[in-house]
Amino acid sequence: MSWVQQAILTAEAEPWCPMKCNSNLRRFCAWAAAGLLVLFWVFVAGCAKALLVSNPPSQERLRLVAADAGKYTITVADKTAYSVPPDGRVTVVIPRLPSGDATYLVGVKVASASSYDVPAIHLKKDGQTVRKLSLNDLSTLLIDEEGYHVLKVK
Repeated sequence: MSWVQQAILTAEAEPWCPMKCNSNLRRFCAWAAAGLLVLFWVFVAGCAKALLVSNPPSQERLRLVAADAGKYTITVADKTAYSVPPDGRVTVVIPRLPSGDATYLVGVKVASASSYDVPAIHLKKDGQTVRKLSLNDLSTLLIDEEGYHVLKVK
């Protein structure tokens, strides 16, 4: 005879319990009921994805500060490549990037990926990527008196 059968046979009945149970079995039933309730809540509330707002197309002015600025190119969204002139000043067109999304689990945000976090601007020298920038990274760069975002490269 198992301990469950023995517990049912030897324990006293509780008013709320339809069968005779001991305290261990009642505790197990309470935890099992709580677990089932949590599972039901997760399945009902579940997981959801919400689309975030995409960036509007824009123009950004960059000034590359490097010893040989003319040897660099800037690629935006893997589509358009801009040659950097020797003075390092270039205006790039930022297209609309794919919109990101936020993931919610049971109403709590667990992940977020915005189009502003995508490293869409690639600085290259001799075909090799030297640095990748997102629109958020670009907004943290210093702006000079002419309105150019200053990007320093060693």
